[in-house]
Amino acid sequence: MGIPEPVRRLARDPFRELPTPKNIEIVELPGAQIGFSPHPGAQVALPSPAGMDVPAAVEAARAAARERGKETIAWWLVPEHLELYGARFEELGIVNADTPGFEAVENGLALLEPPAGERVDDVEVRIVETFEDYCAGARVIVECFGYPEQSEEEHRERFAEYLDDDRGRAFIGIVDGQVVGNSFAACADAGVNLFGGSVVPGARGRGVYRALLFARWDFAVERGTSALTVQAGRMSRPICERLGFRFVDASRVYVDTL
Repeated sequence: MGIPEPVRRLARDPFRELPTPKNIEIVELPGAQIGFSPHPGAQVALPSPAGMDVPAAVEAARAAARERGKETIAWWLVPEHLELYGARFEELGIVNADTPGFEAVENGLALLEPPAGERVDDVEVRIVETFEDYCAGARVIVECFGYPEQSEEEHRERFAEYLDDDRGRAFIGIVDGQVVGNSFAACADAGVNLFGGSVVPGARGRGVYRALLFARWDFAVERGTSALTVQAGRMSRPICERLGFRFVDASRVYVDTL
């Protein structure tokens, strides 16, 4: 079975295809746009389909980021944009590299049928609905991705935003009563895009990642969009492919550290 074009687009270019969350501020630049998130980490910038003046867009993005106290911009380049802009970014000191939350190469994958293999019985997965679960999932993100710790006040603000936005839901994985896995399902018309699948090192190899995947597949089916997409890094791509995901395309992340 071929991969439908809307699913392909979601796999390769999720930030353009997904609905904009309520807590993201979109700023239009000369030939590009950047989305500012209240969360720590890189802010995502996208070239315009109509073309981009690279130096002007970079300067505008840097100025906008500094105004908002942001330190890192991640330019998301699909293959056709890489050919046009990759060398120009490098001339400006913007490099194709890993940064917390993103890898230098993000492999777009798609799944159109239930994940391969058996479900995991000894891992509990639940959708985040309480502040305690939200904070426990945040601790997994900090440990796995190197994000800075946030204060309780910041967590409460982010949790309130999360509850107010129905464009996606977080899932946590629990083993022996401890939250050891975290993941997110972002909702689009074409399917559900997976973000942030992570398991703390001490709990890896116990099926937590698989359990989180099955839970999000069920979530996608229940909402009537039985397709999953993901942008997988070097570690997660082989895991996802063993579970039935198929490769769509590879995008590259160019990191501008201010």
